Amino acid sequence: MMKQYTPEELTQLHQVLYEILEEIVRICDKHNIPYFVIGGTAIGALYDKAILPWDDDIDIGMKREDYNKFLRIASQELKEPYFLSWIETDPHTPYYFAKVKKNNTLFIEEMFKDVPMHQGIFVDIFPFDRIPDNKLLRKIQYETVNFLKCCLMGKEVWLWKHFGKCQISNPTNRGAVACLLNRIVDMTLSKKTIYRLMVIMQSCFNSWKTLYYNNVITTTDHVLETSLNCLQSIPFGPLRLKAPNGLKEFLLYNYPTLHRYTEEEQEKINNHYPAALAFDLHLIQTS
Repeated sequence: MMKQYTPEELTQLHQVLYEILEEIVRICDKHNIPYFVIGGTAIGALYDKAILPWDDDIDIGMKREDYNKFLRIASQELKEPYFLSWIETDPHTPYYFAKVKKNNTLFIEEMFKDVPMHQGIFVDIFPFDRIPDNKLLRKIQYETVNFLKCCLMGKEVWLWKHFGKCQISNPTNRGAVACLLNRIVDMTLSKKTIYRLMVIMQSCFNSWKTLYYNNVITTTDHVLETSLNCLQSIPFGPLRLKAPNGLKEFLLYNYPTLHRYTEEEQEKINNHYPAALAFDLHLIQTS
């Protein structure tokens, strides 16, 4: 049976997530870097004005230019015990986006347990780019970026059953042709080249005048440019965060069946309990 969080673990995890988030917000406020809550974090902000009781991560977004500014500044300004993890500072990361992690903690995701990267508790920071209004162009961008994302991950861990030894117990459902092309790209190009190609495809419409931004990888983070040009301040646990203007409308557009889960629904949610979880490695090492 899959291991579940204890209430004490979730309480402690939420405390660390708030600590990391507070440091991110400090830097963003100091340097006038706009950011906004997305995904489950935005749902928590709407319904609970806090992390949802069953949630175990925090997601925020930034427009590409703001994201790049944050990467430049945070690598220098993050206080101890925090670490900015992205391809330039954490070369083995399988992710295309950045994470701010807390040193001397562990949150090792099962899928990436053998990747030699910083494995601390983290807050995710996603770059948002313009997406075309034309559905065909949007599909081409989405499919290309997701293929390059798989190539980027394939440099560190093979998650598919074709053309490589799958390193997870349940291979993802992906066709042989896509896996073959993935393997060819991984054998031909360096990881940083793949990353640069992915960024080019993510940001290729940023000079266009379009209605929506998205992190491109998903189809559930569409946000109107007008909502990002006038962010609203919202309470979130012990902090105040920024959210897209019209938070409920933003969420309803992406999650048409949006509602706060009942306890019965919460029990059916996929549990993300990590392969290893630790809140202070110093205590473990000295005990």
